[in-house]
Amino acid sequence: MKKKGIILLFLSIFVAAQAWCSYIMFKYPYTGIYLTLNQQNQWEIKELDNDSASVYLDLKVGDIIKQVDGKSPDENPMIYKWRTIEQARELFISRDGLEKKIIIYSKSELSQDIIPLFEGLLCLFLAGLLYMRIRHSSSAQLLAVVFLTCGIIYISQGASIRGDVVGKILITSLVMAIPFVFFHFLVVFFKEKGNIQLPKKVLKYLYFIAVIGFGIRLFTLYPPTAYMIHRYNATVTLSFFIVGFLFNISFLTFIYFKIRKEKSYLSSIVRSVWFSLFLSFLPAICFSFLPKLITGQRIINVLYTNWFILLFPISFAYLIASNQLYDIGLVLRRIGFAVLLAIIPSALFTGSYAFLFQDLVDAREIVFIFAGSIIMLSSVMYSAEYFTTRLERFLFPRKYVLQTALKKIAKSLGYISSFRDLKEIVLVDIVKTLQVRGGAIVFQYENDTEIIDEGEIDTAEIKKMICSSTWLHHPIYTCIEINRHEEYASYLVITSNKANTLLGKEEVQWLHLITSYLEVSLENVHLIRKLTAKMQLLAAQLPDEQSAQDIQWFRKIMFELQEEERLRIAADLHDTTMQDLFFLKRRFVSLLDKYAMNKEDKEHLNNIINFVEMINNSLRQSCFELNPFLLKEIGLIETVRTYLDKEAYHTPFEIEFKEEGASSIESKDLTTKRHIFRIVQELLNNAKKHSQASKVSFAMTMKDHKFCLTYEDDGVGFDSTQVPRMEIGASGMGVEQMRGRILHLNGKLEFDSRRGAGVKFLITIPVREVMSV
Repeated sequence: MKKKGIILLFLSIFVAAQAWCSYIMFKYPYTGIYLTLNQQNQWEIKELDNDSASVYLDLKVGDIIKQVDGKSPDENPMIYKWRTIEQARELFISRDGLEKKIIIYSKSELSQDIIPLFEGLLCLFLAGLLYMRIRHSSSAQLLAVVFLTCGIIYISQGASIRGDVVGKILITSLVMAIPFVFFHFLVVFFKEKGNIQLPKKVLKYLYFIAVIGFGIRLFTLYPPTAYMIHRYNATVTLSFFIVGFLFNISFLTFIYFKIRKEKSYLSSIVRSVWFSLFLSFLPAICFSFLPKLITGQRIINVLYTNWFILLFPISFAYLIASNQLYDIGLVLRRIGFAVLLAIIPSALFTGSYAFLFQDLVDAREIVFIFAGSIIMLSSVMYSAEYFTTRLERFLFPRKYVLQTALKKIAKSLGYISSFRDLKEIVLVDIVKTLQVRGGAIVFQYENDTEIIDEGEIDTAEIKKMICSSTWLHHPIYTCIEINRHEEYASYLVITSNKANTLLGKEEVQWLHLITSYLEVSLENVHLIRKLTAKMQLLAAQLPDEQSAQDIQWFRKIMFELQEEERLRIAADLHDTTMQDLFFLKRRFVSLLDKYAMNKEDKEHLNNIINFVEMINNSLRQSCFELNPFLLKEIGLIETVRTYLDKEAYHTPFEIEFKEEGASSIESKDLTTKRHIFRIVQELLNNAKKHSQASKVSFAMTMKDHKFCLTYEDDGVGFDSTQVPRMEIGASGMGVEQMRGRILHLNGKLEFDSRRGAGVKFLITIPVREVMSV
């Protein structure tokens, strides 16, 4: 929250400063009149800037300034602080003893304002793009700060040359600081991209120097000290900029020679950044800044060397667009494409405007209209996709409905594992979305045809139709082939809509897209059916002890999948339903404490609380049966004892449990003990469902280094001469499944039963050779 507040404060100050600088730039022309005090203590014109409005005025070097806007020159703040005439409307001058009034109505050169403004907007655009698109990268955020600094410098230039103190403080402070910010970016960038550790401690000293320079420049707000600081401000600022530029170039050169032998992408990036920095700033330094420091005059006006500085953001834009710095090239390419499309209509519109109103417009207005048209058109074209998607529900309702249904079906395809799922997930949605009478998915095998239908569709007619070679072009039905291979071919058949008209082109295209998704799902369903058939064939072999060793891997996988599912269900019950019941009980208890109730209502609410608690206890017991966690804490024997004691309260028969010398089973692994516990569960569940016994007994003993589990009841029993296929519990597993567990543990199952004489199971498991699972 604090960080957001700081960012908001900074943005407010930034917007206010840039708005002020833009206001000064557009309100006043740049006059470019520089003064000095002559021997008679009069203000005399020292220099006239050739790129300013003064070239259109009747002014000469040596003219004496008598008045500025009707006041003495000494009272003018621009003359007092900067020794220049800016933001003035009229002058009285004296030349050769004659006084003359000069009206400043001319506008400054267009290039003096438009070029820096364009450069500033380009830098601000790159800064915003980096900040919004790559927030996760610290180096990208610092590069955004570099571009933001450049943007403020360029936009502040117009106000600075017009004598505005805010513009002068901003441009000189940031020109001095930008080499430090760029160095900070390089430190973080090489750490992030190449894990190269660079000296970071020097940054705090560099930023301290920049802050001190900013603090000193603030004294220009106080008029008596303004000119003293102004005299040395440009020299100090340019000196720091040049030294910082040389420092960064030297630093990049050092890094390049350090990693060039690796021939990695990082070395190519360093080389590109080095050339970009060198070509961008060297012309300005050599032909504008250094001559100004040494001789006081520029060889080439900084206005023209600034064109080379534009190479810096443009080259970085290229590196970003080609994904060499950050992977946001797609965004830049889309923006570039939108700008290219906007140039031609903007040029035609601007040219027509300039031709029709050539006597009423000047070059500044034409450039503004051209640039504004490009910005607006490219912004509209770039954002058209976004707004179309957002407003699609209202502008194109039918398309929106189809797209929403497509997303829903595509999301649900992963859950399809049977033909019933195909109908409930796919066909129902297709029929509902298209508002048709019915639909079907047809599977055509070599000797058979299978149809899954939904709604009003004649399946008998469909079976007759597929025998025709031209049925895919049927005049009533829309028929689309989904897939075809050696074993079968599948088709999607859709009837006409409820208005008895065929589907439109858009809807047919939507169906083709649906079938392309369905192709994979249908193949999966077909493979699932084949695999299920093979698994059933293997499952039939589970009780066969002779083939037990051949399919141990299958048993292991089956048992592991069962345990994983039990654990998942137990966890879901504990984390959802049981938690909800707990909070529900707390709310009822709070109602009892909070409100005064009569005896009858209070008793009724207590009964509800007890009922909720009973449900919760039942679920807790179910969770224990699904996940017998006590096996790990107190061992197999005590877990079985606890389980049987709890079950004794709910069974119609008496349960007896004996244990004698079976403690050695506790040394076995947890998986083995879990298998034995599951066998006990299955035996007890079978007794509850089928035995009709009055007494059930379990016994655990040791005999000849074998663990023995004995089960007996006095129930109805069964004919031991027949293969028993009793269901055990809610899982649907029979005695075959229990025998599979025993065989998996290298054990043996024996049982003896006669109808009306109960049943006895004897399970023996070797303690020394229980297989590892």
